[in-house]
Amino acid sequence: MANTKVGISMSRKRKPASLSDIAAASGYSIATVSRAISHRGSVSAVAQRTIDALVAEMDYHVTNTRQPAKSTTIAVLIPNLSNPFNSSVLEGIQNAANAHDLNVALLMVKETDTNIEYYLNMLKDANYCGVIALAALPDNQTAYQLNHEIPVVMCSEYLEDTEMSYVGINDDIAAQKATDYLTRIGRRHIALINATTNHKYAREREAGYKQALRRAQLSFEADLVLHINSIRYNLALSKVTDLLRTRTEIDAIFATSDIFAIAALEAARHLGRRVPDELSVVGFDNIFLATVVSPKLTTIKQPAYEIGHEACEILREKIARKNAPERHEVLEASLLVREST
Repeated sequence: MANTKVGISMSRKRKPASLSDIAAASGYSIATVSRAISHRGSVSAVAQRTIDALVAEMDYHVTNTRQPAKSTTIAVLIPNLSNPFNSSVLEGIQNAANAHDLNVALLMVKETDTNIEYYLNMLKDANYCGVIALAALPDNQTAYQLNHEIPVVMCSEYLEDTEMSYVGINDDIAAQKATDYLTRIGRRHIALINATTNHKYAREREAGYKQALRRAQLSFEADLVLHINSIRYNLALSKVTDLLRTRTEIDAIFATSDIFAIAALEAARHLGRRVPDELSVVGFDNIFLATVVSPKLTTIKQPAYEIGHEACEILREKIARKNAPERHEVLEASLLVREST
């Protein structure tokens, strides 16, 4: 009997392609590839055929993060619990969820050094049917990839130039309203107390502040702008006190958070600066403390409850209908004039 040699070929298993790999190979955007693979939204016939062929050729597999339809729990991604503004947003989400027999789970997330794997790992062991992101997602590519795996709505803080669903306000216009008001009442040395500009809302509120100064023919002074990396009263109090002590010509403060504005009121009291006679203060958000402090705080009112409620309504629609269109809802913010100006 002749000896027969059986050859066994060993080869390294090819790593499955990612959504971004398919996008790079096809020449289409992550958003288009995501729509084509999930069959959610409009995609041209040519794009669909191209992407389908690459999916088969490149061994792409959908990550099994999307849970069965029977799931009734939505995840709300939140960066921290220190900002009272978020409580009203969460109330709106909760009430809308209750109306549709949905449960709400809060997930504390970090806002820096995140990527798609971070979110997928966080969601993989629980039965969530959708996500509302109060915490800023890092970029559109990560957001599209997450939305491909599970329905996502961005709430309050959202990405620029995105196709994904979001609910929020126009922060630039809102900041212009606040600063315009201060210039109309005769203030000429207006300080800005802002968050750090890694946040979209902080960048846009600062842009609105600058635009209003230009309209009033006032010079922008970088030394009159503070960037505070956390919305915390004690941190803001220390920094605003130092600013008012060294820049005595300041006659108004626009703070991009009511917490910052309340700290400014205390700093002024400590330094003997009378509000509103010598110093006008405007906040942002209209949290419940705005009418508790003395003097009562002039502020920009964000429709926080409505933002949360509408975000949950949009998410419910995306959960219920696979091809539900992405929606962008920009609600109006208004100026409430009280005793601090």
